[in-house]
Amino acid sequence: MALYGLPRWVRTRTVRVVTSAKRATLRGRPGTNMELHRQRIRAAVAPDSEGVSMPASEQPGHEPDGRPAAAGPLVGLRVLDIGQLLAGPMVGTMLADWGADVVKVEQRGVGDPIRKLGSHSGAPLWWKANGRNKRSIALSLGDPADRDAVLALARSADVVLENFTPGTLEKWGLGYRELSAANPGLVLLRVSGYGQTGPYRGKRSFGRSAQSFSGFSSVNGFPDRPPVHPGLPVGDYFAALTGVGAVLAAYIERQRSGLGQEIDLSLYEATFRIMELIAVTYDQEGTVLGREGTSNTYVAPVGTWRTADNKWFSLTASTQPVARRLLEVIGGPELADDPRFVDNGSRVAHREELDQILEKWVAGRTAQELTAVVDAAGLVSCVELDMSDIFQDPHYEARGTIQTVADPDLGQIRMSTVVPRFTRTPGAIRWAGETLDASRRDVSEDPDWGRVELG
Repeated sequence: MALYGLPRWVRTRTVRVVTSAKRATLRGRPGTNMELHRQRIRAAVAPDSEGVSMPASEQPGHEPDGRPAAAGPLVGLRVLDIGQLLAGPMVGTMLADWGADVVKVEQRGVGDPIRKLGSHSGAPLWWKANGRNKRSIALSLGDPADRDAVLALARSADVVLENFTPGTLEKWGLGYRELSAANPGLVLLRVSGYGQTGPYRGKRSFGRSAQSFSGFSSVNGFPDRPPVHPGLPVGDYFAALTGVGAVLAAYIERQRSGLGQEIDLSLYEATFRIMELIAVTYDQEGTVLGREGTSNTYVAPVGTWRTADNKWFSLTASTQPVARRLLEVIGGPELADDPRFVDNGSRVAHREELDQILEKWVAGRTAQELTAVVDAAGLVSCVELDMSDIFQDPHYEARGTIQTVADPDLGQIRMSTVVPRFTRTPGAIRWAGETLDASRRDVSEDPDWGRVELG
């Protein structure tokens, strides 16, 4: 992995921190790739730190298979993605966006189920976005021959991603014991609904069930209606974002210890983590915060109202100065000095009256008029955009937030760009999700992956 962005003393020191005894131990173990990994780090850092240039295969514009070269801060990191659907593979997608070499293992003859989800036309649209920058190979993980191929690939990997029900990898002979025996430096991220331990460990889960079990859906929606789940499985995405941080943290720690580790990440805990206010409020006050529609229980004014031209307009005034300016814009100093609205506690207590004032004010103006007024006053607002609005928005266009990617199946496909934006080592979308097993020969002949026989 390239250590771009770290100070020179860190980049230089990270390849020397393993103790002599530990180095001897690791070098003496069959299948260990720690010394090779240290050489890759030296080759990836800036030339003046070690006097070593990057290999030709890793230089900008050069790839043996003719594809665009990897770009980003994670060039040199090798990731074996054996998961399916969303939470685990999304970690791989983000790492690949940042330059990691991600080999995606899919079920022989079937592929990742995400290939068949989310499209009304039958095209694998979700896969095209989620599988971008990954090299696809097809294996049957339960087959002994393919199991050996996975172990061989794991010897060259820095990270393995999986999100099967706990116990599944062990049943296939691919648990952390076997993987770490092949590669003691391996970081294994295990994503599951309820974690690798506990009475619910064996229960199957998707993002939606994690949203329910974490309490997330209990605070979304209106009080007199059922809990609302978003139109996308945000529980999976919360876990993926958490997983990216966890993988990189474990990888950085490996630079000190020389050893990998197993990471236990549950969907429900990643989702529950953002419930911090709801949890501590219940613990300290015994209050169960619930659904408040487009508002909430702790700040006022905040909400979404319909405009004169039938759009939805959201306002947030989370601090006292912003709230006062908003009230002055709506009703002058008299409204801002009204005892019911003079501070946040009073506004929350009289939220219903305040919401009625805001609803009437918004309803009498178009979205464009409202935006001009609140922007001039330095307030916080946004018209609710759908995807047709987004694809025409000048800010999205100016920043290139939607990127056009050439694709052999669809011609061109537009998708969200790489985030965040690294100023010196930007990532890139090199290709959209490829056809099943498209990179079998490429991976099997790749010396970085040990030229593994894939059958």
